[in-house]
Amino acid sequence: MINPFNPSFGRPPEIFLGRNDIIRDILSSIDEENSPWRTTLLVGIRGSGKTALLNSIHSRLASQNVVIVSVSPEDDFLNDILSQIYNQLPKSKLKIIPKVKELKINVGVSIGFENSPEEMPFTNIFRNHLTRMLDILRKENIHTLFLIDESQKHTSAMRTFIASYQKLIGQGYSISMVLAGLPSVVSAVLNDDVLTFLRRAKRVELENVDIALVNYDYRVAFQKSSFNIEPEIIGKAANFSCGYPYLFQLVGYYLWENAKDYYGDNLFEKAVIHAKTELFKNVHSLVFTDLSYKDREFIFAMLDDGNHTRFSDIVERLKKEKNYVSRYRERLISSGAVKSVGHGLLDFTYPYMREFLRTKRDKNAYYY
Repeated sequence: MINPFNPSFGRPPEIFLGRNDIIRDILSSIDEENSPWRTTLLVGIRGSGKTALLNSIHSRLASQNVVIVSVSPEDDFLNDILSQIYNQLPKSKLKIIPKVKELKINVGVSIGFENSPEEMPFTNIFRNHLTRMLDILRKENIHTLFLIDESQKHTSAMRTFIASYQKLIGQGYSISMVLAGLPSVVSAVLNDDVLTFLRRAKRVELENVDIALVNYDYRVAFQKSSFNIEPEIIGKAANFSCGYPYLFQLVGYYLWENAKDYYGDNLFEKAVIHAKTELFKNVHSLVFTDLSYKDREFIFAMLDDGNHTRFSDIVERLKKEKNYVSRYRERLISSGAVKSVGHGLLDFTYPYMREFLRTKRDKNAYYY
């Protein structure tokens, strides 16, 4: 039997943890014009399941009367949007719309078409071309859903798209959008003066999943296998995952892979060693790399505490003014690296981050 756990980033897992209510609400909004879920922001740290959730939405709609535009805001973001819609237009309508050859974003917007001798500069050309295709889809009673993964902050392309999306919503087009991003990125997008429209969007924070649900999903998965894994080991694995979706997949994957050769606590310890190694390499190292020298000073000042740190203790340890230290607290909370767990109390957002950071501090890793 194939291992049902998939810790690979970007690939939809076979076992999808604790997001079904969100998916249901987003899917139902397609037929409900006034649903607040028609424009949804998914906010989550690395490994919280943003991409998997978008992929699940895409797969559940693939056979329905919906044009799905699934993009990441890269250099050819606007080209990709127009091309994907064009390729999904009814074949009988393609002659009406010239296919996009090239679209560039500089100070303004310019676009090139196939069979056109020259570029056609025009500030709102992206919106105009998008509108022409949406007109066709509207006549065919086809809804258009934009799935935007790993959204980027402060890009001309993102501003152009969001401004066009807002305009088209106001004109009554049957469109909706799910935009997913890291906490710091979504915060920057919402604070962009051009993108204030998104402040009224439905905002969903992808929190860790309840341990009881993790335990249940592990039990169901292993009951279908030929492995005889004790309930105690499954319970320990669920607790170890902390309800963090990526770690749920990692631990489940390595339990499954090693169940032929190990059992009991040996199986659990083997899975934990592998899972922590992957977690530190694929998540924690990336989070650490994004931190500035001053950010690292702050989090290293948290390491000698237990489950939480008093902000007042950090101020004392860093020997800095309270207002100065507060700025870095807000930066770290906004980035998702640190979270508030009570009045004046902080903890790390990512599970086992304290353990990872201790190895970095021991190496005096402030600069690398």
